[in-house]
Order: sequence, then structure tokens, then C-alpha cells
Amino acid sequence: MTDLQRGLWACGILGKAHGLHGELYVNLSPEGLQHLEMGAEFYVARLDADAPEGAERLVPCAVTRAGGTDQRPLVRLDLAHSREAAIALQGMELLAAGGELDALPFYRVGDLIGLRVETASGALLGEVGDVLEARAHEILQVRAPDGTSLLLPLVDELVTVDAEHGVLRVVDGLVEPPAVEPPAAAAADASVA
Repeated sequence: MTDLQRGLWACGILGKAHGLHGELYVNLSPEGLQHLEMGAEFYVARLDADAPEGAERLVPCAVTRAGGTDQRPLVRLDLAHSREAAIALQGMELLAAGGELDALPFYRVGDLIGLRVETASGALLGEVGDVLEARAHEILQVRAPDGTSLLLPLVDELVTVDAEHGVLRVVDGLVEPPAVEPPAAAAADASVA
């Protein structure tokens, strides 16, 4: 299984260097501590000078030491054996894969955009226009049929992804489906006003 066929999970952004032996604080991503604990393989996302602007290259690494606190974890990577080498890694993203993470469901943003969104009972809410990253979890930006935008938390307890049928289903009662008026009723309302 290649990295493109399975999930890469964000642990966080490598922050300030700590000490003289290459340790770094990790500014955690949502659920980043769990990803750090569950992962078996790790990567650092570095900007790639030979790729189009903004493209990143994944550099495999090993977490040789993890410590600190749950709020401010420290890691030592095999890529940094000195404070100077750790400083060079600051601002890069630490990603995890493998281990217990392989059992978790994952979706790429591009796979979700354009999917139909409906309630569990089948009422149309719209389609996914974007996936926004937030502190606690991702947020789906849904374009409703009337042109308005709706924000939904991408949380397993509230939203299920049926990739086979191309549908995201939201638990009933979380959001009221937009009212769709028949054209005759809309015209009658307009003539009364």
C-alpha cells in the first residue's frame, strides 16, 4: 500500500527548538496528539524547490523521542541531531501514517468536493463546495440549492460519507432542509406583496 492509497494524518507544525539535541515542540493539529501516538511512520512536509509554487515534498523520518506534555509535546526526529538542524525544520508539517491510523476512515478533500449532501431521511441540503480546516475538526461548506452557504462539522457522529454512492448524509435534526416552494406559491406570494 503506497502513501497515496492510505491516509497521511497531520500531527502538527514543528515549532520552537528545545535544548541542544534537536528536539522541537509540536503545535498540534486537530487530533494531532492521537495521530502522533497511533502512527508508525512519519514524514516532514518540506517545500520542494523543483516543484510548482507551494508544492511540498514528503521526507520520511523517524520520531526517535517523544515527550513533553499533551498540550505541548516535544519530538526528536532523526533529521535533526543539533539545535541548528532543528531550527531548520521549524514551520514544517509533521505527518503520520501506518500503525493504528490505517484502521481509521479518511477522505481527501478533492474526493468530498462536489458530493451531494442530504439528511439521513433523504432531503437534499446541497453539495460540498469546500472543506475548511478548524481547530477541532474539518468543516464542510455546503452550497444549498437556493445559493446560500451552510457550514457542517465533519464529525463521524453527525456526518457519514457514502463514497460508493457519492453522498454525504447528515443526521436528521442537525439542519433543516431548505424549503422548496412550488413555483405557483412563489408567484402568488409575489403578487400579494
